[in-house]
Order: sequence, then C-alpha cells, then structure tokens
Amino acid sequence: MSRRNPLLLTLPFLLLSLLAQTLAAVEPAKVEVTPSTVKTGTFYGGAKMRIAGMASAGNKIIVVVRGPSAARVFNKLGRVGPIWVNTGKVTISGAPSLLMIFSSAPLNACLNSAVLDQYQLDLASLKKQVQTDAKAEDRDRLAYDFLAFKAKQGDYRLNSVSVHLGAASPEGLPYSLDFQMPRSATSGKYQVSVLECRDGEVVNHADVELAVVEVGFPALIASMAREHSSFYGFISVIIAMAAGFGIDFVASHVFERKVAAH
Repeated sequence: MSRRNPLLLTLPFLLLSLLAQTLAAVEPAKVEVTPSTVKTGTFYGGAKMRIAGMASAGNKIIVVVRGPSAARVFNKLGRVGPIWVNTGKVTISGAPSLLMIFSSAPLNACLNSAVLDQYQLDLASLKKQVQTDAKAEDRDRLAYDFLAFKAKQGDYRLNSVSVHLGAASPEGLPYSLDFQMPRSATSGKYQVSVLECRDGEVVNHADVELAVVEVGFPALIASMAREHSSFYGFISVIIAMAAGFGIDFVASHVFERKVAAH
C-alpha cells in the first residue's frame, strides 16, 4: 500500500493561506461617510460630517475631501493712475471647487514631496492645476490669489491635523474624523479619499463618493432657471416689480404718518 507524501497533503492549504494573505494585503480600506448625502436648502449653514474606518496598524492617515472643478469668471483689477479699477474679466478653471485635507500627522511627515505633488496635496501642486486665460506673466500671481481667495472663503483647508487614531487591535487601526462641511459647498459629486501612508509612500487608499444636492425652494429656482429660462425671466421681472411697488407703498404710508404727526 502506497503512502502519500505529507508535503503533498499540506500544499493546497499552504497555497490557500498565501492567497488569502495576498487578497487581504490588497483589499481596499473600508470607509464610512456620514451622512452620505448632504442636502442644501434655504436654511443650510453647513453640515456636520463624520468619516471613519479601519486601517493597518502603524500607518498614518490622510483624508481628502475634493469637490468637482468648475470654471469661474472674476473681475480683473488694474491700476489706472492712483486708483484701482476693473480692467476686464479673467476665467479660472482646473482647480477643485472645494478641497479639505485632514491627517493624523503633518503632511510632510506622512508623504514625501514627490507623492504630495502626485496627489495634489500641497500649494505648489495646486497652483499647477489652476488654468487661466490671462497673460502668461500674470498667471502665477492670479493662481496664487485664487488659492488664497478660496482659503479665505473656507473652501480650501489644507494640512489640518485632526484625524483621530484609536488603539490598534488584531482587526487593525481604527480612525475617525469629525468636521464641518462649509456652507459654500455647491451641489455636485464630491470625492472622499482615504490614504494610508508609510515611509513617505501611499500603501493603501479608498475612494467614496459624497453627493451634495440642492433641495426645497433653492432647487426649484435653479431647476426653473435651467429648464424654463424664459418663464423664469418673466417671473423674476414680475417679482421685482411687485417688490418695488410694495416698498414704495409702505414708504409712502410711513412718511405720510410722520408728516401727519407733526
């Protein structure tokens, strides 16, 4: 009676174990975004957000909330003699409408400069993405002014060390982030990216879509302006006329009463 080689019996189990380890190593991190949809209405003043998940022990975490890019037109100021006046229009595009970067440690401690540039996580890489129809000699200054404007407006928040790391366990390293979605967030599809970093490189990442939608009266007005522009224009004129007559009526009665009181 032939005896089976013990190595042949254990080989399938070894292969299955190696395969499981490989799949676990490349499995994307699971991310929970709460709420998954932000609804902006008449009284919207921002939304409380929470992002949580599980990472590998020993990794640093970067969370990026990036809005859709859209072209915007700005007035261009120029000096004429002793005063500053509008000298034309300039269109700026290519940059995200909103960009918020949170991390468990300073960005330069998480990633090297090349990777920061690759993922567009610092000011220098963002300036490269800004496109404008201005003259070549003005583009660098306009890009810097635009990014500074977005930061002052609250749409850009870079290098906020606010990702909380929990205690590591056999399941991994829990992390969480609580932040405020700004009131200036416009409707569209946003991307939430979680980057796990080690030794200056990104070793794992996950992307989750976040929807920002208009609801209520603002959504009705936007839909009417987009789908029934002629009717919207007519209604706007009627409302403006009614408001003007109403203000005139109230003002005339108020002043008449004041005169009568004398």
